Amino acid sequence: MNELTRREFQLGVGCLLAGGSIVAPLSGSGLAAEPSDPMDAPMCDFQTSFMTWHSRPRKDPRPHARHNVPHGSMVRIQLEALIDVVDKKSGTSERFVLIAPCRTEWVYAEDRLFQIPSAEFRNIYSSTDGRSLTESLTTDGKPSQARATANRYHFLTFDVNPHQNTRTLTSVEEIVKASATKTPLVGRTQIDDPNGQLSWTLEYPIKTMNFMPKTNSFQVDTGPILVPDYDSKADKPINRLEMAYVAYNRLDRAELILRRPTPINDKDGKQLCQVLHYSEVREEKARNVLLAAMPVE
Repeated sequence: MNELTRREFQLGVGCLLAGGSIVAPLSGSGLAAEPSDPMDAPMCDFQTSFMTWHSRPRKDPRPHARHNVPHGSMVRIQLEALIDVVDKKSGTSERFVLIAPCRTEWVYAEDRLFQIPSAEFRNIYSSTDGRSLTESLTTDGKPSQARATANRYHFLTFDVNPHQNTRTLTSVEEIVKASATKTPLVGRTQIDDPNGQLSWTLEYPIKTMNFMPKTNSFQVDTGPILVPDYDSKADKPINRLEMAYVAYNRLDRAELILRRPTPINDKDGKQLCQVLHYSEVREEKARNVLLAAMPVE
């Protein structure tokens, strides 16, 4: 596959190309240049796009831990969503990926592989940092912070594999027609920070699409995706990201429902605990683009 048909997540100068993926040396900075308008790039084939890591051996400090990883562990996890941030003033950009979830486990234990209590393991990664979005039964409400990946992994690879033949659906009629087929669909949503300095391009597979040919109507409802958290005061962009679902039935507007610490109260209104739940709705002026994977001739 040549450079025109494959788009890989570049992880800094000095990366090693190995087996079709980019292996990060974990000391580089920045990413290779993306197209000037990320909305014009070929759509990601999320089913064949992965993050792979080789973690360094380390002892789990919990006394009941049952991992069996004297050589560390190699893991391949499917990508679930992408987000690119562009600084309009400087023109610099950075990409972040959201990996698919799994349940917490004891790796290579002889039996009883799932940890109890169980949690949803899920992370965000950039070229240099990783941030946990793991969800347990309850939360203390404090946002997680990114950590440098250099000390945790021998290598990280990101393979963002595009469909070889992508078509932009330029009208509602085309969107409805494509929705009636088994064609893979991907959405892109571009939004600006309230101060107008940053532009965010969200990319995600459309898992749920409502459509009605008789009324020529469609409505996307899908996720989770990554979105900027405007309330966050964190200095790093990776720490200002949150998971959300997106819904829209027009191309110039989107509604987001963000995952937030949400109180659980008893019948008298007394707070018992907090959980992470999709509970904050935000409406955005947006540019939505839908793309379809076409057969390769």
